[in-house]
Amino acid sequence: MGSGRAGGGEAGRQVALVGEFWDGEYVEGRLDGLPPDDFVDDILGAARDCGLLPGPGLYIGPGTGRNYFPLVAGGLDLVGVDVSAVGLDAIRARAPERADRLVHGTLDALPAGQSFPVVVGLNVFHHGTREFAHAHIRAALERVVPGGLFCVRVAAAGARASRPHEVVGRHDDGSVTLRYLSDDPDSPGLYAHFFGESEIRSLLADFEPVVPLTADDVDPATGESSGWLRWDGILRRPSAG
Repeated sequence: MGSGRAGGGEAGRQVALVGEFWDGEYVEGRLDGLPPDDFVDDILGAARDCGLLPGPGLYIGPGTGRNYFPLVAGGLDLVGVDVSAVGLDAIRARAPERADRLVHGTLDALPAGQSFPVVVGLNVFHHGTREFAHAHIRAALERVVPGGLFCVRVAAAGARASRPHEVVGRHDDGSVTLRYLSDDPDSPGLYAHFFGESEIRSLLADFEPVVPLTADDVDPATGESSGWLRWDGILRRPSAG
């Protein structure tokens, strides 16, 4: 999965933990065999309607490529940036010709000021503390060109946590920050931030809705309702001038 600005200190430690976690999950086969998210069709449709297909884009946290490959097949020439080396290796193994489009690291690993007509981040912005998650979304928004699209899926407050955890913050906007418990007594574990409605709308307030932000809890593996509640939306950065 992708993550925000690495830096040092606590933020750098969280990035390293996220990378280690997803490396382990991918080695264990997490997400293997799952179909692409239905949201992929919405992204391609919005890009087509906005005249951005075929064309370049950025995928933050492509993992092993479950959604990356159908987006590329649909006409998006995506740079993929991810802190999981294992995930990126899986993409390279399937598509060696895309190796030069894959970047191991955070958004800071991209050239300063580089921006894209389409920026995609699915199930990635909840990693870290509230402050870290907010900074990650803002950094991603900076990578969208005027008139470009930001396609987001992010964990919503009310979602069921999948592992043992402790709640470390309940905020006035309804969001919740938790920390997953670790088997290693020397590691405090990963943080995760579940977004409240007013919070996520405020972060995206400068962008115009193309596919309105809505809450969704459909499990892509079964097509049925699940406990994994998230916000989905596609928004357009206003054109300059």
